[in-house]
Amino acid sequence: MSRIRTETQGEVLVITFDHPPANPFDQAASRDLDAALTELNENPALRVGIVTGAGDRMFSAGWDLKAVAAGDDGEDFGPHGFMSLNRQDMVKPVICAVNGLAVGGGFEFALSCTLVIATPEAEFGLPELQRGFIPEAGGLWRAHRRLPVNIASELLLTGRRLSAEEGRHYGFINRIVPRAQLMDVAHELAAQITKGAPLAVAALLEVTREVESLSDAEAFARLQTGLPWRDRLRSSDDYKEGPRAFVEKRAPRWTGK
Repeated sequence: MSRIRTETQGEVLVITFDHPPANPFDQAASRDLDAALTELNENPALRVGIVTGAGDRMFSAGWDLKAVAAGDDGEDFGPHGFMSLNRQDMVKPVICAVNGLAVGGGFEFALSCTLVIATPEAEFGLPELQRGFIPEAGGLWRAHRRLPVNIASELLLTGRRLSAEEGRHYGFINRIVPRAQLMDVAHELAAQITKGAPLAVAALLEVTREVESLSDAEAFARLQTGLPWRDRLRSSDDYKEGPRAFVEKRAPRWTGK
């Protein structure tokens, strides 16, 4: 049975880590998650992904160390690496709805998402050093990008957990909401995102990724070298539909073309 459950709700794909209580990832679960994210990214009928965990205790414990100890120590995680954390192609926003403890790969996955909401009880940790390895599925550098450098270094070196309130204070978490409202708020955010033009959302994510480490001058220059989704947006009918709708005082009718 797959540890990943998916459900399409209108333009939203809900992906649930479904192996409670810890929702850990072995090789098969990683491949299934990668397939779900690929479906989100490539299906034009889908606009936003929401990822959460089953149960009321943990979002995900990350790598399934019990499976590793039992001999499942290969690295056939799928084309985008462990938990699909080596993706450079997402053009659909992913909202991470953290329902509990997110450690190791669970924290790394949250760090890779577009938006993060969490319950008050949620905590985030990277205990890899205490297990004899390092968080090289993106957590090491993404923690330093999404959090103050000294805070990220403390979490990485000591293994201590970041509370939801700390995460919001540092700008990593968008909102803290009661557990009973977690998915409702995630869907509200998704609905707000889908009001934007699909190609504009894709271009925004593409450009953000491409210019992340560039200076202002380099970023402006990068725009002129050609970016597929931005170029597609600027030549689309949707690029003209926004101004038309504004002048005609009506809601825009996006076609994604």
